[in-house]
Amino acid sequence: MSIQNYIGRVLGVAMAPLAFVASAVRRDRIFHPDGVLYRAEVQPDAHHAALKPLAKRLGGTALVRLSGALWRWPQGRRRPDLLGVSLRVRGNDETTLHLLPGDQDLSFVTATTVLRMPVSTFATDTGDFLDNTYHSILPYRLDDLGRVYLRLVPLQPSPAGADRNQRLELAVSKKKATLRLELQAEALGDGWHSLATIDLRERLQVDEDAFELHPGTSAMGLIPDGVMQSARPEIYAASEAGRRLTER
Repeated sequence: MSIQNYIGRVLGVAMAPLAFVASAVRRDRIFHPDGVLYRAEVQPDAHHAALKPLAKRLGGTALVRLSGALWRWPQGRRRPDLLGVSLRVRGNDETTLHLLPGDQDLSFVTATTVLRMPVSTFATDTGDFLDNTYHSILPYRLDDLGRVYLRLVPLQPSPAGADRNQRLELAVSKKKATLRLELQAEALGDGWHSLATIDLRERLQVDEDAFELHPGTSAMGLIPDGVMQSARPEIYAASEAGRRLTER
């Protein structure tokens, strides 16, 4: 474990009680309190030879949760906000909401960096999940390539509809809800490289609050890296515990 990752683990443990209390007081997750959950299919789409092994591992079934960062829906429909995507790439075809061996969770938000998040609340189109680009913000480490970043790019906006949830459902029904997963690595130059396409197939009629993100997973070979990444598992777990204690 690097010194940065060790510091992150210590920081996560120190901040966990604050996350627990904040979620308990809010009676909900601190961020991304509610959303919609879809089953998706991931198709490898890597053109660079160095990325093809990772792309092959990513192929298969996935769960995709799309949500607002700050407000529950629809209370926040006219408030500045970020949108987020939680992606669980599965090591099997199960549709259970629980994390299984072989699964990896990745998270994305409509900001390019942590420092730009406040400004990005005003730049995000909160009325359409498919009219924004989502960034991992924090780095991962990949064998042979070192530090990498990820982003999700929708191929086209949603059709017109009453609100973002209905618009997304319409896009899915027309088979036009596709996001391209891309990777950036200094070892490959400054550009973004395609990894896979993610096609949303059906909305899952389940209690989406039961879906819990596990940011410390690395089953696909994308290893969370750095201080903030290493702090996240303890903070997320504490937030979920506080939410469950006082959930609505």
